[in-house]
Amino acid sequence: MTELVECSGERHRVSWRRGSLVVEDHDIEAERAMKALGAETPACLLLVKQWRELHSWATSPELYTQVLDRLGPGRILAPGALRGPSELSLLLTWERAWRMSAYYGTGHERLLARQLGDRAGPPLGAHVDHWRRRLGCDRTPSVEVKLARPGQAPRVVGNIDRFGARAAATLGVRWALGVWARGLAVVDDGFVLELLPSSQALGARALRWEAQADGGARPVVAPARLGRDRQGTWRLTWIAP
Repeated sequence: MTELVECSGERHRVSWRRGSLVVEDHDIEAERAMKALGAETPACLLLVKQWRELHSWATSPELYTQVLDRLGPGRILAPGALRGPSELSLLLTWERAWRMSAYYGTGHERLLARQLGDRAGPPLGAHVDHWRRRLGCDRTPSVEVKLARPGQAPRVVGNIDRFGARAAATLGVRWALGVWARGLAVVDDGFVLELLPSSQALGARALRWEAQADGGARPVVAPARLGRDRQGTWRLTWIAP
């Protein structure tokens, strides 16, 4: 993934490669020599430097918030299409800091919960809306996203009946990195909770809703296979128990 950046009167390439920002049109050693002689640092290299500093700032939720408020997301995150990967890399930084904290409940948890909610809330809402229409419920759906602690399995609780459609999902950072980042949050009628290794197709555990005797429906997590059709669109096939 590459984005063009205005630099020294030209448009230079900055790429996302193996989890890092990389400049494509500069000789790093030559630029360092020029810097030692008093030359200004090119905009491309300033961008990479700032991205590296960002992860140092992010280890302190208070410092990160201060920098974000002062500069704005457009100044501290990578530009254009690179912004998404750079935001996802921040999730890893925050999760590592959260794991290393003396106890769960630090500022990193609040940052992670906000980022996860922004990504999981809309597709979960669309999924519940699809099923409440399918099941004949005319109420506006209500969804909640909770942050799972490291190692905690994803889960969903909720109910759809004539009184409403509600779902609360507990998801971890790995959901954002593995599912959401690949555009697989909702495939057909399933909300994908996690991807599984498979020798023939992409395996998954996904959420669907099953009707109950009382007229309502409850969430059920079931195994599924994911694959592309002839048009390249992702499709989900439920695996029979």
